[in-house]
Amino acid sequence: MLLVLQRLIKWMPVILFFLLFSVDRDNFAHVTGYIILLLSYTGILISKILYAKKEWHTDPQTSKISGDKKIQKMSDFLEKMDELGEEE
Repeated sequence: MLLVLQRLIKWMPVILFFLLFSVDRDNFAHVTGYIILLLSYTGILISKILYAKKEWHTDPQTSKISGDKKIQKMSDFLEKMDELGEEE
């Protein structure tokens, strides 16, 4: 069941795109259902982003780096990650 739900979420942008063309705009139930589906998918994406942000700050490796103000570019971040990898 979980695998089916994960695949459905993965393909939801394509599903929503095709539903956009097939929804009868004069039918209130179709429009309401499409908007509810779109808002629920948006809520799922936002919750995934917030969960990833929370996990990022609790990860011991990245939490050391996240407070460093010297990091301006991705290359600086990668260098710091390499330094941490060498220390271990």
